Amino acid sequence: MHVETPLEDTEQRLLPAPVRGVILAVALTVGAVVVLMVAFGVGGAGSGHRVAPAAAQAQEVTRAEFTLRLFLGVAVIGGLASLGGVLARKIGQPSVVGQMVAGLLLGPSVLGSLAPGAVELIMPDWIMPDLNLLAQAGLAIFMFTVGMEFDPGVLGRQRSVIGAASLAMMAVPFALGAVAAIPFSAALAGPQAGMTDYVLFIGTALSVTAFPVLARIVQEAGLSGTRLGSLAMVCAGVADVLAWCALAVVLAISHARGPSGVLAAVGLTAALVLLLLFLVRPALRALTARFAGTTLPTAASLALVLGLIFALAAATDAIGVHAIFGAFLAGVVLPRDATLLGTVPERLGTLNQALLLPVFFASIGLQTNVRMAFDQPAVLVGGAVLLVVAVLGKLGTAAVVALGGGMPRKLALGLGVLMNARGVTEIVVLSTGLSVGVISGGAFTVLVVMALFTTVMAVPALRLLKLFNPTRPMPGPAPHHAVTASRKE
Repeated sequence: MHVETPLEDTEQRLLPAPVRGVILAVALTVGAVVVLMVAFGVGGAGSGHRVAPAAAQAQEVTRAEFTLRLFLGVAVIGGLASLGGVLARKIGQPSVVGQMVAGLLLGPSVLGSLAPGAVELIMPDWIMPDLNLLAQAGLAIFMFTVGMEFDPGVLGRQRSVIGAASLAMMAVPFALGAVAAIPFSAALAGPQAGMTDYVLFIGTALSVTAFPVLARIVQEAGLSGTRLGSLAMVCAGVADVLAWCALAVVLAISHARGPSGVLAAVGLTAALVLLLLFLVRPALRALTARFAGTTLPTAASLALVLGLIFALAAATDAIGVHAIFGAFLAGVVLPRDATLLGTVPERLGTLNQALLLPVFFASIGLQTNVRMAFDQPAVLVGGAVLLVVAVLGKLGTAAVVALGGGMPRKLALGLGVLMNARGVTEIVVLSTGLSVGVISGGAFTVLVVMALFTTVMAVPALRLLKLFNPTRPMPGPAPHHAVTASRKE
C-alpha cells in the first residue's frame, strides 16, 4: 500500500486545481518564448564586437613576501567575511549577505576610496590572481555540494505540475530580462560579449532562484516541513537545475566561434551529462552497494571526491562551458548514501563553508565598485530597470501560477517572495559572466546589488505577510532536500 509522504500531501493541499495551474504555467512559458522570438526577430540580438582584455603585469616579489601577503590576505578576507556572516545571521539575514558586505567594505567602494594605501598593504594587486584561484576552488566545492542536494525523487506524484510551474517561474523572468537588457547593451555588455550571449546571460541572471539561501530562509522562518516551505524548496531545486542548463548554453555561445562551435559545445555537454547520468552514476551506485559495509580511509576518500570534482570541472571547461558546471555534475552523480566514502563529502562541504567560500563571496565584493554605477547614468538606470523586472518577473510569475493552481492568496505571495531570493546562485552566475567578459564591471556591480536586494527583502516581506514564525513547532520531518540544504548556509 502506498504511504503518502509529507511532500505529496503538501502538493495536493497547496495545488487543489493542478490542471488549471499547469495550463496557466504552460501559457506563461509559451508567452515567454514568443517574447524572446519577437525580440530576436527584430534584430536586437545580433552579433556584437569582441575585444580581448588587456593582460595584467605582475610585480616581481620574493617567494617569502608573496607567501606572507597571500596568507595575510586570506586571513583578513576570510576573517571579516565570516564575521559579516555571523552579524548578518544575528539580524535574520543569510550569512552570504554579510560576507558580501564585508567584501564591499574591503573593496574599491569603501576602503579603496578612504584608504587606498591600506588596501595595497593588505591585498596588493599581485596576490589577487592567487586569491581568486582559492576562491574558484571554494566555488567548485560549493557547486559539488549543490549538486549533491538535488534529488529528483522529491517531486512526488505531481512532478508534471511542479515541473511546469518551475519552468514558468524561470521562463517569464528570463524573457523579460532578456528584452529589458537590449536597450542598455552599450553600458552593460562586457568587452568580449556579442549581443546574443549578453542578452541570454541577463535573462539567465534574472531568472535565478538561490536554493541554498532559500533553504536557510525557510528554516529560520519556521517554514521547514510546512506546505509552503516544501513547495518552495522543490520549485527552487528544479529552477536551479534549469538555471545551470541555461548558463551552460550561454557560456557555450560565448566561447564558441560561430554556430558550429555552439552546436559542438552543447552537443558535447549533453553527451557528457547522459554519460554521467546513465552510465557513471549507476556504476557508482553499484560500487557503493557492493562495498556497503566498507569505509575507505579518509585520505583516500578525500582524494577520490576532489578528483571527481576537479576532473569533471576540467572536462566541462575544456568543452567550452565552464568549470562550475562540471563540479555541479560531480555532486549529481555521486550517490548520497555512499557509505564507502564515509562522511568525507559532508565534512568537505563544512570545511569549504568555513574556509574558502567566505573568500569567494568577499572577492565578489572586492570586484564590486559602487562608484562605477553612479559615475555612469546609463548603468545606474539599466540596473534600476533590471531590478524592477527581476522582482516583478519572478515574484509575480510565482504568485500568479500559485493562485492559478488554487493556492490561497497569502501563501501564493509568500511563494513568490521565497522564489525571488537570488543570493548565492545569482552571485555564482554573475561572477561567471564577469570572468568570461559577457557583462561589464558596471553591470556586475548593479546586478550584485540586485542579488543582495532580492535576498534581503525576503525576510521582511515574509514578516509583512505574517508568514515568519521561527518559534513554530515542527509538524513533522522535513523533506530530505530541505534538511540537507539548510545545513550549508
